Amino acid sequence: MLISIAIDFRLADVATRERFHLSDERLTQLYRTARNEVVTEAAVIATCNRTELYAWVDSEDMKVVEGAMKTLARRWMRTRADGELLLQASHRRFGIEAARHIVRIASGLESQVLGDGQILGQLRAAYKRASHGLAAGAVLHRLFETALRAGKRVQTETSLSSGRNSVGAEAAITASQRFGNLTNARCVVVGAGKTGMRAAKQLHKLGARDIVVLNRTFERAAELAAFVGGRAAPMESVHVETAMADVVVIATASEEAVIRADALARAREACASSGYALLLLDLGVPRNIDPRCALQPGVTLVDLDTLHQPLLDAEAMRRDAVPRAEMICADEISSFMDWLATMPARDAIRPLREALEGVARREVEFAAGDSQVAERTASRIVAKLLAGPMSALRRAVQRGEPLDAQAMMLLEMFAPSVPAPARPPRGVRQGGRGRTHAPEAIALETPVVRDTPSREGIRADGTSTRTPAVEWMAISPEQFS
Repeated sequence: MLISIAIDFRLADVATRERFHLSDERLTQLYRTARNEVVTEAAVIATCNRTELYAWVDSEDMKVVEGAMKTLARRWMRTRADGELLLQASHRRFGIEAARHIVRIASGLESQVLGDGQILGQLRAAYKRASHGLAAGAVLHRLFETALRAGKRVQTETSLSSGRNSVGAEAAITASQRFGNLTNARCVVVGAGKTGMRAAKQLHKLGARDIVVLNRTFERAAELAAFVGGRAAPMESVHVETAMADVVVIATASEEAVIRADALARAREACASSGYALLLLDLGVPRNIDPRCALQPGVTLVDLDTLHQPLLDAEAMRRDAVPRAEMICADEISSFMDWLATMPARDAIRPLREALEGVARREVEFAAGDSQVAERTASRIVAKLLAGPMSALRRAVQRGEPLDAQAMMLLEMFAPSVPAPARPPRGVRQGGRGRTHAPEAIALETPVVRDTPSREGIRADGTSTRTPAVEWMAISPEQFS
């Protein structure tokens, strides 16, 4: 059964999410210890807004599943007590609900900002990390591929991710529209938090090449500046940097104005930039720029009230795309659940597939003399040969029929050079309802010519009826391959 344990912004505040956050070191340790004989696969999605663990439990028994969840929570938090607190604060999902949730995450329907385009990259990184840690198996590989495909379809087939979905990005767009070409413009970003970071990234995306980042913590400013190919400056130089800029975006948590009108006027006069065009975009609450700055020649001041309407328009456009996005998610979830339902059929037919591929590979290699050609050709031959039987097995699973009779029939029909046995070999039980035979455990009878005395007779026309003696022996699919 597919399960998930989720801590996200809907259920927990920042302090709670920090408590259950997994560092890179702890995530590596979790991947090493999460799997056992019951939990066979695991993967973690960790962002600033959520930490979610997905796992495949090799059982449908809810007691086993609940026990697996407690074990995973304990290994997540390292102690039993903290694991219990995690389960109390988290949202637990099972089966199709877990699958539906991760697909909606990838599509941007569960983001704090509707249609957030960054979540798809974060999900892809989480999948890559789990794969490299050898924690994800066939089920989670399929699940993440389904979620990523759904997210990509939503981005390309709907307008859910269109428009700007943050004030930082909207400020950069406004700067581009009002100032024109940003290639030769000096852009200053004051504040390296989430809003400032998105503004800087969007300015860089729109062509700005001269970007200066200021922040009270210089190291954070330097990190963001390096990311956008700019430079960092100390916060004490904010008025000088502003006076020499063309565009300034400011978003800090300061309770007082960071850019003061008198200090800016002196700095512009000292830098001989008085009267030059200067666009100030104030994204702070309370405001970070003294409103009197707008009285200076050439200065244009834009605040959140000015930016609010474009954001509302973009939000309305994205909300109109939600029904179509949900239809895409439902389609991908249905496809994944169909795949999940036919897992027993694939498991039942795997030994026969491997046996047939072995025979086909050797025969093609003998004829073509090329092992690589033989490998590719054998797989294609067997895939086409078993397409029909695989469909029959899927239908049997959907009807709730046991797979023992189906598997035996396929072995009898498709095993190479093997006649159908009149009776099952010794040691193989007859399949009753609810019982299944592992195909690799089913022996098949094949004729073997022994060098023993033959039987001879005389026909009515006088000719001999001499025939070699034939004995029957039981072999496994591995032997006939």
